[in-house]
Amino acid sequence: MKPLSPENRKRLLLGAALLPVLLAGGLYLYWNDPETAHWMPFCVFHRATGLYCPGCGAARSFHRLLHGDFIGALRANWLLWPVLAVAVGLLVSRRLNRCPRLGQALLLILVLYWILRNLPFAPFRFLAPQ
Repeated sequence: MKPLSPENRKRLLLGAALLPVLLAGGLYLYWNDPETAHWMPFCVFHRATGLYCPGCGAARSFHRLLHGDFIGALRANWLLWPVLAVAVGLLVSRRLNRCPRLGQALLLILVLYWILRNLPFAPFRFLAPQ
């Protein structure tokens, strides 16, 4: 068996460090519904402006997904799951890491999503967390 390169060793250590944190966060969200637990963290941007940020609804989305409500998870935050898929792809794939325009495209998509989900008319109203 070939020894791990320093880059692969670093990725393996990062994954090993993140795994317990992700498991603890998942267990926390499984047992605590963000919609009913008044002591859960709130979105400072939404509280200050009344507008939704790109992350608004993410905790509800994770909670719903952990309980098997896939449609509800999407309705809480439509962009969360595609962005997480790309983020995992970036962690796993070296080819994606070398794509210089990917970061710019993701930033543009996030800004557009941020704007569109705050428009108060159809068809954009469905992008707000539900």
